[in-house]
Amino acid sequence: MRILAVDDEKLMLAALMDSIAEAEPDAEIYAFRKAQEALNFARENEIDVAFLDIRMRGMDGLELGREVLNLYPELNLIFCTGYDEYISEAFREIRCNGYITKPVDAVQIATELAHLRVPMARGKNDEEKTVSIRCFGYFEAFVKGKPLEFGSGKTKELFAYLVHSCGRVCSNQEIMTCMWEDDKDHYSYFKKMRKDLEDTLQKNHCEDILFRQWGGLGIDTEKVTCDLYSWKKKHNGPYKGDYMLQYSWANGCSWRI
Repeated sequence: MRILAVDDEKLMLAALMDSIAEAEPDAEIYAFRKAQEALNFARENEIDVAFLDIRMRGMDGLELGREVLNLYPELNLIFCTGYDEYISEAFREIRCNGYITKPVDAVQIATELAHLRVPMARGKNDEEKTVSIRCFGYFEAFVKGKPLEFGSGKTKELFAYLVHSCGRVCSNQEIMTCMWEDDKDHYSYFKKMRKDLEDTLQKNHCEDILFRQWGGLGIDTEKVTCDLYSWKKKHNGPYKGDYMLQYSWANGCSWRI
């Protein structure tokens, strides 16, 4: 992944570079303190993502953003600024991908990279995996870049819980207790969800990512790409950003606190 980082303040640029490197260790980072130099570089070198300060001497970040988008219409453009007064212009007029309020940290960068409008090319091993999963923000799953369509919202939630469990085999009772949080018998409904999940994965030729044991289900983490799994491999500390926002059971995950 080729990332352009621009900030005219030396210390701020260094902090931005460190945060990008922590969030995405394999990224190629090209850093500039002058917007014109960054634009000249972009004219000669293709980039995938740009993190731009807004208030800069000379050409500001908004103008630079417009220029680089003219060069690369599918560029993932993310503004980093200490001010929130530019949000409307950044999103409505320039159609940026994201907006980070300083001070920038690795969690913010990782969250933005997990929600890129245009997915980046993956490594050789990841190219062999057809299923990609997004946990940061709202949960979503994709097969070869297209959203995975489930028969029901509860089936999707079942899949999300298995992903959240990071390869651990979850008992049927555990899943039902988490998803319904009451004392009623939901086993009949659960069986339909499980069958729907199996049929959905089979239809998309990725049924091998799901494994079943007596009375339980799990996800083979080595057969999918997932922002959560990538984060856990690279960081010892907790992830404190938005996570599977549509599911109440995900809000209090102990590993995030």
